[in-house]
Amino acid sequence: MKRFLLPLLAALALPTAVSAETVWLIVAYHGLEKIEMKSMEQCKEQGEIWNKGGPSVAAGRWKCLVGK
Repeated sequence: MKRFLLPLLAALALPTAVSAETVWLIVAYHGLEKIEMKSMEQCKEQGEIWNKGGPSVAAGRWKCLVGK
């Protein structure tokens, strides 16, 4: 029993690897706005939708960025 206790405590004490990567859609509209996205694919889709908004929403002024 004692030989299992130390590895169990070590496993609980050590931080686990977590993917903390986030994707942000950055749009230029009366300044810069950032919107968190679930994935890079979703970000690009939403950016293309933003592109189709016309000049009233500064079409074409967006970028997808990966953060941590």
